[in-house]
Amino acid sequence: MNDRPLIGARTLLSTAVMLAAAALLATLMLAALGMIVLAAEPAPSIVPPIDPRSDGQGPGLVGSPLGVALGVIFLGVVVAAVTALVLRLTGER
Repeated sequence: MNDRPLIGARTLLSTAVMLAAAALLATLMLAALGMIVLAAEPAPSIVPPIDPRSDGQGPGLVGSPLGVALGVIFLGVVVAAVTALVLRLTGER
């Protein structure tokens, strides 16, 4: 039989070096992104008192909630019908 290890020491060492380099690169990138965030302007921004997306239906309501609910129900029925059709067409295995 062969007494050689399946994975050589060089392979393990090169893998460890590559993982360490990737971790160092990720740390440096996160630090650079943090510096960009810390460099933002410290002055507070003025926020409008109302939600400009709302069309008068209520605070924070965007669009039509009833229409969205009906759309989700319709989509569920369509997906169930397509699934049943695929199962019927593929037959028993």
